Amino acid sequence: MNTIKIKNFSGDTVEIQTGSGLREVIAKDFGSKEANTASSTAYKRYLSNNGVTIKDVVRAMGYEDIGKVNVRALLDNDGTKPLFNAIIEDGLRMGFEKTSNWSQLVAETVDSDQLSQQWYYLEDDADGYELRDVGQGAPIPTGQIKLGDQSIKMAKRGRGIEWTDEAKRANIDMVSLWLRKMGKQLGKQYENVAIERLLNGYFSDGSDSAPVLGVATAGTLTLGDIFYASKHQEQELGFNPNLAIMNLNTAFKVTNLRDNGAYMYRQELQDGRYADVVNSQPFISNQVPDNRIILVDTNFALVRYSGKGFGVESERSAKTQVEGSYGTEISEFVPFEKDARLILAIDQARP
Repeated sequence: MNTIKIKNFSGDTVEIQTGSGLREVIAKDFGSKEANTASSTAYKRYLSNNGVTIKDVVRAMGYEDIGKVNVRALLDNDGTKPLFNAIIEDGLRMGFEKTSNWSQLVAETVDSDQLSQQWYYLEDDADGYELRDVGQGAPIPTGQIKLGDQSIKMAKRGRGIEWTDEAKRANIDMVSLWLRKMGKQLGKQYENVAIERLLNGYFSDGSDSAPVLGVATAGTLTLGDIFYASKHQEQELGFNPNLAIMNLNTAFKVTNLRDNGAYMYRQELQDGRYADVVNSQPFISNQVPDNRIILVDTNFALVRYSGKGFGVESERSAKTQVEGSYGTEISEFVPFEKDARLILAIDQARP
């Protein structure tokens, strides 16, 4: 059987390729590379164009429980290999997106059709963004969006699974556990990249480095220091921090603060949770060194440039000659407004 007939969401009956003809259709509509690698992204677009979903296809193929089907049954058929990779993508994505916290740090994702993205900035005069009185007939003051001299080069990141003969005997339910674990690890590594950009910026010349503020007494952190830093960012830099990022040791120091020997956050300690910082639970990351807290206005601090969404392709390893499924995406994190981040340095005294 080379095609299956499915009633789509519009009520029309469409034919979906499930044999060798699928590669020809994918090549014609999306390119030979997508066809040769059994791209999950291209396959999902093919199904979407026909108004059907992966679940529709699985059901029409007679699989009552796709989880009990072994890898070989789908992977060794050109007509079902893209379906297999789409299932692999969903498993990886579950860990990559749903069990990771990197999306909390991103103000906006900007799609790009180029792997090298030019950097834009808003140029204004010394008065910044102040609302100014304009006389009758006088020109309204404006800022200009300009292209910077620097460019943003997006990175390709991903991970794969090689399908040895032993692995092909596993069923989809078992594979899904591996995928969720791998996707979670990928999401954590991706989160670390975002934290690194918030901490150190993207450009090597330091032009997007975050401002740094010390505490009243170097080496000693108080609630007053956190309050002062958040108000400094609000009043002097023009941004409202809504998230504090720190490592576990620093979060413990904050939650363990005392006043005349009494725990200030006794209830939090008893409940097994951290003390709130800037009215929210702290974001814990081992990327942040000791004695540093990053105060972040997540509405303006970080932009994610996306050159290619997360997808899965098949490829034979040049080293092992074993076929594998590889989940990849192309993107980069770049600070948008550098003053939307403020680094509180506990080991430094403020002026």
